[in-house]
This record gives sequence, structure tokens and C-alpha cells, in this order.
Amino acid sequence: MNNFYIKRVTALGKGKENAFVELTDGFNVICGISDTGKSCVLLCIDFIFGGEEPPFDESSTGYNQVCVLIETPHGSITLERELGKNQIIVSSVDGSIESGKYDCKFSSRSKNPTISSLFLRLIGIEDEHNIIKNKDFVTDRLTWRTFLHAFLIKEERVYEKRSILLPERKEANTLLLSTLIFLMTGQDFAGFDKREEKRIRDAKKSEIIKHINSELGELADRKKKLEEQLSEYAGLDIGEQVRAVIAEVSALKERIEAANERGKVLLGKIMETRIELTDCDILVGRYAELRKRFIADIKRLTLIVDGETKMESVPLLEKCPFCDGEICEHEQPDYIETSRAELTRIMTQYDGLSQVEKDALVRKTNIETALLRLEAEKTDIDELINERLKPKERQLAEMMSDYQIVTRIQGELDFIQRFANERSQELREKETDEESKMEYLPKEHFDTEFREAFDKYLMEMFTACCFEGLLSAHFDIKNKFDVSINGKIKATTRGKGFRAYINTALALTFRKYLLDHGKYNASVFFVDSPLLTLKQGVDDQAPESMKSALFRYLLETQGDGQVLVIENEIPDLDYAAYGVEPIRFTGGKSEGRYGFLYLDGQY
Repeated sequence: MNNFYIKRVTALGKGKENAFVELTDGFNVICGISDTGKSCVLLCIDFIFGGEEPPFDESSTGYNQVCVLIETPHGSITLERELGKNQIIVSSVDGSIESGKYDCKFSSRSKNPTISSLFLRLIGIEDEHNIIKNKDFVTDRLTWRTFLHAFLIKEERVYEKRSILLPERKEANTLLLSTLIFLMTGQDFAGFDKREEKRIRDAKKSEIIKHINSELGELADRKKKLEEQLSEYAGLDIGEQVRAVIAEVSALKERIEAANERGKVLLGKIMETRIELTDCDILVGRYAELRKRFIADIKRLTLIVDGETKMESVPLLEKCPFCDGEICEHEQPDYIETSRAELTRIMTQYDGLSQVEKDALVRKTNIETALLRLEAEKTDIDELINERLKPKERQLAEMMSDYQIVTRIQGELDFIQRFANERSQELREKETDEESKMEYLPKEHFDTEFREAFDKYLMEMFTACCFEGLLSAHFDIKNKFDVSINGKIKATTRGKGFRAYINTALALTFRKYLLDHGKYNASVFFVDSPLLTLKQGVDDQAPESMKSALFRYLLETQGDGQVLVIENEIPDLDYAAYGVEPIRFTGGKSEGRYGFLYLDGQY
């Protein structure tokens, strides 16, 4: 719920035209070139909030008073303060706020209320609260300005290397952390009882001591079991044994590799020899077939010669036995000589074939003998690998496994001893912990629920702002109390441009968290130069996509309360579509309003 917003900021001076800007309860932006009074508007607001820095110089501007009109759900409040004065004149039609004089600083000699009490009341803090400010539980008065820096970020702080949520003075860190806890929970620890705290801490310490002792007992049991396992290998020089086994394994692998290579060579030769034997068998078979053919030819020719020889002794018929006619004599061809010549040739070939066949059989016998020798050698190689070398390799592997077990046991024993020494030291420290060491540690009160929720809010914020390369966003409470993006804190990895952007996003995230979950919240938010555009000496400015995304987020979340951004240049967006009209100071470079204050020669 929006508790208040600033409707108008006015600068006044004798004989000077009132200089003012009208603001809305949503998103407001004042933009323009440098030295036109943009930051002066924010300084006027800070001045009304009780700040010491005057927003302008009376001698050079003629203005000497600031007037701010505030709207609340119950009416309007006007606050006026002159330069150099510690008092603010309040005129209120809000029934919860009294009109009158308010002091900027608390003074026991003054009966006036402080301006801090007015703004605390506006956000719902009615009573006075004392907040713990240091580790010794010393308290200090809660004021509006204790946490104002997280919601009103001036130009000189927007690129702060430290967390934007922390105060400028490091000694005020504890007070600020206590205040943030109060805003979130309403718990101010005013009724803190050291004795109760001691009782709680003693109980915690007792539980820790009990837990450490239990751990040490479990470690002792584990050590005993490991030592029993190690006793099985007593007397072994594990280091020497491991080195020897490694050397033997290496030599064995070389032998196996050599045997395998020899086996491959033999297998190749066996395949070649078998092919050669097959070719020889085919040749011998062909010779046998040719021999059969020669024998058949010899029998045929011999039959012809014998027949022709016997026909010479058979008388020729002179008359036909059928017709009794005379038979004419005619010359018969002589086959005997031709057959004898052919028989002689075939017999010669047959004799040559027998010798060739005999040679082929001898070659076949030699090939079979060589094949048997190669197969026998291959069998010996296989037996060497499978029956001697491989079993030896498995045996050595088992030995190495045993040695590795011994090494692991020894390593675990060493770790147990180191861990036991550390836990024993922690135990001694806990047992000697004195009451005088009891300190207030505010970061302990940011519990797991807050951490998880806030990290989720951060991821949503930086995702909405299109942060380049975003993988993770985490709130580092313990160390820097700052946002860590992709595991890196901005102070060491980012220049001014990115730091300003990240700081603004973090402050907006905390504001959003308080709006959703806080006991109290200030719905207003003011920041000067979150984009750091056109600033001298600014490095690694945020990309345009990120700048536009940040402004779009502010336009789309106007229901969260009033936001005022001071910037030189603003992203090119359709502001009118969101009902926003940027206030532009031209410095005389173009038509329109020159700046905030009406100075001689400028209008």
C-alpha cells in the first residue's frame, strides 16, 4: 500500500518566481542536459527529509527556502524549510500528523517533535524505537535517515562499490542491518535479555559439543574398522609393491602385444598356405584327370592298331553273300601308321605328365608340412596368451586392486585424522568460549526463508531488466551484503556504469521485498543517474537494451509507489502509453523549460 508520495517540490526566494515541479504517485523522470538543476530537485527532497546539505546557494540563486507538498491517503501535508534552519514548518490536513514546528535533529533541550518521527509515522511506525547499533547490544534511536540512503540514492553514491544498502560509514553497518530487520519483521530487540541470550547460546553450544563428540566417536569406530582391514596387508611396502606390479604389468602387456602381433602374422601365413594348398590340390586333380584321358586314348589307339593288324589276315570276299554279285575291289585307308604315330606322341606326353604329377604331389606334401608347422606355432601362441599371459595379467590386476584398497584405506585414515584434529580444535574452542565473547550478530537474523525469497526476487528483477549473460543472482549476506551475479561481486568486476545499474536494481529489489513482505515500507524511491549517461570518465555503460528494460520495469510497476529518476538521457520509449510525461530541462539548447530554478539570463 502506498503510504505517501511527493506531489510538488518548490524552491522559493524573496523577489524570485517560485520554481516548482509537479510529480505523480507513479513513475516520474526528470531529464535534460547537465547543470540545469535536475539533481537540485532531489536535494530539495532530501533537505525536507532532514538532510544537512543545502540544495542550492542563496547568494548565487536568490532562493532560500524549500517547500514540499506531500499527499497521504488521509490528506495533504505541506513542509517548509529555510536554508540554514534546523526547523521545518508543517501544515497538515492529515489527522494523524500534527501541524507545527519539527526539528531536523533530535535535541533533548527542544520540545518539538523531529521530522524523522513525522515520516516514520507516515510509514506506520508510531512509537519511538531503539535499535541495536553494535556487537555489544548498545542501542540507538531509530530515525528516518537511518535507512533513507537505500531509498534516496544521490548521484555520488549511485555507483558505490560497497552495497548500496549499507550506510556510508562502516561503523553504522550494524545499526542499518538492525533497522532493515525491524522494517521486515517489526522486531527491534528492545527487550533483549543477555541472560536469556546466554542461555540459548549455551544450549546451542552444548548441542554443538555433543554433536562434535558424537562425530569423533563415529570417526573412531570407522578408524578401527579401517585399521583391521589394513592389518591384513601388514609388512607390505605398498609403494614398492605397486611400483613392481606396475613394471611387471607393463612388461606383460608388451609380451601380450608381441604375441598377438606374431599370432596375426602366423594367421596370415596360414591363410596364404591354405590357399596355396587348395591351388595345389586342384592342380593334382587336373593332372589325374588328364592321366585318365591319356590312358583312354592309349587304349583306343591300341585297339585300332590291333584291329587293323588282324584285318590283314582276313580274306576279302569276291561275291556278295546276298546277291551273289561280284564285289569290286577298292583301296582301303591304312590307319595303323597314323595310330602308331599318335600313340607314340601320347605315350611321350603321358610319361611327362607322370613326372609333373609326381612333382606336384611332392610340393603338396611340403605345403601340408609347412601348414602343420604354422598351425602348431599359432596354437602355441594362443596357449601362451590364454593360459599364461592373460591369467598372469588378471592376477596382477587383482594385486593392483588390493594395493589400491590399501592406498584408499590409508588415505581415508589420513583424512579421518586431519578431520578429527580440526573437530577437536573446534571442540576446545567451544568449551573455552567465554561469556565476554557473546556478540550481537545481526546477519544471523536473515534466515533461510528470507535468503531464498530474496534470491528469487533478485532473479526476477535482473531478468525483467534483461541483464546480459544472466545465469544466477544471489544476495551475499555473510560477506558483502550485496548482490552476486553469476558468482561475481560488482566491486571487483564492474566499472561505474554497471555498478550504478546494479545498485539501482538491488535497491529496487529490496523495496519490492518490503512492499510484499515487510512490516513497514517506504513506497517512495528516488535515484539520481542510474544509467550514468553522458558522464565524464564513466566506463562500461550498461547496454541500451538493459537501460530500456529498467525503465520499462518502472513504467509497468507504478502501482508499487512513487519513483523519481534523475537522468541526462532517457531510453526512447512510449511514456505517454503509460500515462507518464517526462519533465525535460533543455538548458536553452531547445524550446522548453531551461531548468529547475529561474536564474537571471536563463529564461
